[in-house]
Amino acid sequence: MPLPGFPRCWRFSPVMLCATLLCGLAQANETLRVGIYHNPPKLMLDENQAPSGILGELLQAMAGEENWDIEVVSCHWHDCLAGLHQGEIDLLPDVAWSTDRATRLDFHREPALRSWSQVYQAAGQRLESVVDLDRHRVAVLDGSIQERYLQQLATGFDIDIDLQGFETQQAAFDAVRRGLADAVIVNRHFGDWQLPEQDVSATPIMFQPVRLHYAALPGAQVELLERIDARLAAWKADPDSPYFAILERWGVRREEGMQVPRAFWWGLSFLGGVLALALGGNLLLRRRVAERTRELASSEQRLASILDSVEACIFIKTPELRYAYVNQRVCDLLGRPAEAILGCRDEAFYDAETAARLRADDLSVFDEGRKIRQEEHNVLATSGEQRVFLSTKLPLRDTAGRITSLCGIATDLTDYREILEQNHRMAFHDALTDLPNRRLLMERLGQAIRGVHRTERFAALLLIDLDQFKLVNDLHSHLTGDRLLQRMATRLAAYTDDVNTLAHLGGDEFALLIEDLAPPLESAAQRAERVAMDLLETIRHARDHEDDPTVTASIGLTILTGNDVDAGRCMQQADIALGQAKGANGNALRFFNPEMHARVKARARLESDLQRALERQELLLYYQLKVDRQQRPIGLEALLRWQHPERGLVSPADFIPLAEQSGLILPIGHWVLETACHKLVEWADIPGRDTLTIAVNVSTEQFRQRDFTARVKEVLERTGADPRRLVLEVTESLLMNNPEQVKATLAELRRSGIRLALDDFGTGYSSLNYLKQLPLDELKIDRSFTSGVMHSPADAAIVETTLTLAENLGLAVIAEGVETDAQFEWVRARGCTGFQGFLFGRPVPEEMLDLPCSSTAQPPCRNNDMAGDTDR
Repeated sequence: MPLPGFPRCWRFSPVMLCATLLCGLAQANETLRVGIYHNPPKLMLDENQAPSGILGELLQAMAGEENWDIEVVSCHWHDCLAGLHQGEIDLLPDVAWSTDRATRLDFHREPALRSWSQVYQAAGQRLESVVDLDRHRVAVLDGSIQERYLQQLATGFDIDIDLQGFETQQAAFDAVRRGLADAVIVNRHFGDWQLPEQDVSATPIMFQPVRLHYAALPGAQVELLERIDARLAAWKADPDSPYFAILERWGVRREEGMQVPRAFWWGLSFLGGVLALALGGNLLLRRRVAERTRELASSEQRLASILDSVEACIFIKTPELRYAYVNQRVCDLLGRPAEAILGCRDEAFYDAETAARLRADDLSVFDEGRKIRQEEHNVLATSGEQRVFLSTKLPLRDTAGRITSLCGIATDLTDYREILEQNHRMAFHDALTDLPNRRLLMERLGQAIRGVHRTERFAALLLIDLDQFKLVNDLHSHLTGDRLLQRMATRLAAYTDDVNTLAHLGGDEFALLIEDLAPPLESAAQRAERVAMDLLETIRHARDHEDDPTVTASIGLTILTGNDVDAGRCMQQADIALGQAKGANGNALRFFNPEMHARVKARARLESDLQRALERQELLLYYQLKVDRQQRPIGLEALLRWQHPERGLVSPADFIPLAEQSGLILPIGHWVLETACHKLVEWADIPGRDTLTIAVNVSTEQFRQRDFTARVKEVLERTGADPRRLVLEVTESLLMNNPEQVKATLAELRRSGIRLALDDFGTGYSSLNYLKQLPLDELKIDRSFTSGVMHSPADAAIVETTLTLAENLGLAVIAEGVETDAQFEWVRARGCTGFQGFLFGRPVPEEMLDLPCSSTAQPPCRNNDMAGDTDR
């Protein structure tokens, strides 16, 4: 007989497997009648009237594995239970296990899902604990365990909760939305499912954690429940099983926070006036007193039983902060009976830091009379274990309004936090490798794109695909393949830090997000390329034993430049580059932008050639004249050039930054210094050249060397050069890095007789107060100011100010970039004593210098038409 009021049943059959089933209950011709009631997202029917939701899809997946036919019986919760007990339903999903139900139903051992109950409130409500439900309308599923639990609390604590029963959870939620109820209490999965659609919000009031099972009549489906148990156990042990896939698809997450009601005690108010009654009435009075005493003791016992059954620590403290009452949960937490706790302070049970914090909070309740609600991290003194609580403390007052004690309610959140952390890790990390998964990578990729937009730095995304990985599974085993992926994850993790992210996207595909790449773009791309090439080498040699399979990888690389639209587009670009790498027969790297790839390759070749330039004697020194007011030579500046055997003369703008970034500037700078000193020694015996100085530019990397001054002195001593004819030029940016150390280094060089010049003055940020403390000999006005003195009032003012400043500080001045007679006359007329620029000669090799035979000779020829760079 069908159940009264049951709607029509629909038949749903999963695809049957070809193998013969081992379980007799799941043979091909046997039908399993399953009761389905509407409780999303755990259980419901889809548009085809097939089981859906978390537990519905789990049952479908098991049916597909076990070859069960599912006959859907659609019903309401109470009707489903009735149908199960009447034998018209074989299996009922989404049944919470309890001691009472275990006597009337059969359950499998392994829970299908865990959950708890939670209160959701209408807009405008502020419900924080169970006591806040007093005089509120609360919608609840009629006949549910939540309804019975709240009735028990309301009775025990004497609070008035207007419970309104509804036939379905959906109807209960609708009542809140329509203003018929202030709050609703439902299973938290159903509540969270409704939040996006209903004008309600979750409260921190949670209780009754439950285990959800598939249930059957006692003894009716023993073998069926055993098969469900085996299937759930196997799936939970496999991170890639349908179980975790279904959980992730339905977005399972957990929230907690639980409040419980305040305690109250019965009082006596009736025994006074009856003492004047006659002896005959005294017996009646005694009987009434005895009866009242028994009632009070019974009430106290019931209240104590209720408080001990509440899943929260409840306690009362005196103004001296001693415990006056504790329930059983406090005793369980502290590992002592109530007699050993009452009269003691927190110092006896918690570490010193926790006890001091609890004392300060308790005193604020007594002193300020306010309610405190906060999260506490309390460390037990005996075990050192830290437990997390959501604690509410409020003052208790007498009839006169005086605070007589403190009542505390603390819900232990530790286990819930661990569950949340586990769920978060399952949601954002790969189970096999424990690396971030695609979801977490996409979040961090989006953050990286926003970071590139905000700054001038770059990022890179590398997609890494193992070549021929399928052969490893086919020729060895899937277990060998899994171990290989784990080994790769361990080796590749060496390339991650607090900034970079290594992710396993599934199968044989990994991804590496490199952030905070310094400009310029070519340098950022070259660094990313180096990492990629190291990855290819690491993967190729990632073997722990001789019998481990050898694999190679293909890498697709894209640079995030600030023009990227979103994370999906970046992934698409890297994937296109990955396809090109795999098309090159693997073990290869490809950039998404071929032009960028070519530029990076060219830069890498240039750096490789630069490393051998010193050995091949390809580096040269060009010299540019510096003259006095009568245009007589007073010195030269040594400028580095590179005569490449194939490229010809390479511009300093192309190779100097490369030398600084690669560290080659140190040996190159030492070579420049030594060559210039040899030239000073060579010119010491040539009249007209013996008084000239040679200026050498010092890079920031050179100056930061701890033994820089010792190296300079060693070169002077070894070559025999006169330190008074050597000028070291430093920039303003160098001066601002560790000023005290810079000042000490300059002073030591100055004591050795070396002249010191501040190059490109006016382009940096050094303060005049700091500048006057430095042991300098001359300032060099930057060419950008000199070239504008004839047409820019601002440039003219800067040059005049610099000349005045130098005169007051006793410094010589060299004006760079003098190219016309008008510029020369203008600067000379304002007191400048030294000049450098194309007007007097371009940078040329030594043999092309036109120097006079003596210092009293005529000015040199102006070689404006000679070939050379235009940097001076």
